[in-house]
Amino acid sequence: MSQSRTMHLAADLSHIHTDYLWRAAGSWIGYPYLGPELYEECARIAARGCMDLLFFGDSANTSENHGGNHHAAVRYGMRWPKHDPMPFIPLMARAAQGVGFGLTMSTTYHHPFHVARLFNSLDHVTGGRIAWNAVTSAYKNEAQNWGFDEMMEHDERYVRATEHMGVACKLWDSVEKDAIVFDKTTGVFADPTKVHLINHRGKYFKVRGPLPVMPSPQGRPVLIQAGQSPAGIDLAATYAEMQFVSRNTLASMKKHRAELDARLAAHGRSPRDCGVLWSLRIQVGESDEDAREKERRYIASIPVEAGIIEMSHMYGIDFSALPADMPVIELAETIQRQNVHWGNFKEVLETIDPATTIAQLGRKNAIGKNHAILGTPKRIADQLEEFHYETGENGGFILAKGFEIPGYLRDFVEYVVPELQRRGLSKTRYSGRTLRENLNG
Repeated sequence: MSQSRTMHLAADLSHIHTDYLWRAAGSWIGYPYLGPELYEECARIAARGCMDLLFFGDSANTSENHGGNHHAAVRYGMRWPKHDPMPFIPLMARAAQGVGFGLTMSTTYHHPFHVARLFNSLDHVTGGRIAWNAVTSAYKNEAQNWGFDEMMEHDERYVRATEHMGVACKLWDSVEKDAIVFDKTTGVFADPTKVHLINHRGKYFKVRGPLPVMPSPQGRPVLIQAGQSPAGIDLAATYAEMQFVSRNTLASMKKHRAELDARLAAHGRSPRDCGVLWSLRIQVGESDEDAREKERRYIASIPVEAGIIEMSHMYGIDFSALPADMPVIELAETIQRQNVHWGNFKEVLETIDPATTIAQLGRKNAIGKNHAILGTPKRIADQLEEFHYETGENGGFILAKGFEIPGYLRDFVEYVVPELQRRGLSKTRYSGRTLRENLNG
């Protein structure tokens, strides 16, 4: 996918209405809360910076891990509420040209026929600017919302995901690109010899086909996969064109890239067939001190228990029931048994001081799990340039949530992007009409 060495830029708009951004002094100012206007403005800002992608992570759960019920998540607005982000995408696509949109749907709970049909439609509506973030879903409450008493075991979720994505791809390919005739004189709409049954019968899905749609501008959406466990990396190596990855150090970024490249080779693919968007939290300031002061003010506004609540949500255990001074490393085996986000927690263990306690990690977790770059535009550009070259110039960066919305995105586009463009690192115009063309250009 990332055939060019351009630094591709994206922003994560997941849960920007929750996770304590809802109360930040500069967030949602002048916009109706959860109205489309702010999302449309984010699209316009991103397009001004020739950013490739705006990304929406999603899950259909209300966390009940902290304290054994949903009260903490609801009281503090921690990943709650969770409205479906899909309706925003057509509005954002009309508001701004060029920028693409990544939407999350689950291979565990959504049927591949529904996914294939929906993304074909979104590709038409956006003019070829849609991507599918395929997730396996890792929350107990979400499983129960979809009617399952127990969450499917981790590796089996990836077995299902592999079949799911294979079926979706067969469906997108079931109507050939030139199948549509649309001849008013002869009355022939489409050539039936170019529309095919797929007759899939697998472990989890039975789908006859064909997909009853016209071929979309991209043929199929850009495929994104964010798994960081061995099974997740293998799924990305099988199907993904871009991976969304959170790593805490340059060394761990390079290690991940090497692991992904090895799995790509095992599947007969080239390393450049799958780029990586490294997730970073970026805060621009007039000086390094100014950026740190912005962070200090933001941290001061977050409840002390916030990070512990989110850690309970992420890792499937109730951290409120554990001693605050317990070293996090002592929880490794317990969290691995929870069947959720083990790859993420393993990365935490490999990149923190072994003596780090639950309370210390919780406070760090409250302001963002991602590697943070704070400072002047030049300082930020220097760091991005180093990371980009050191990881093979194969993908780019996705902005994790900043301190205020949409301020963090506007500051990045107005101050950092021009510096990246001046260095020839990021694009000054969109190279194509579709998202896939822009990621390859």
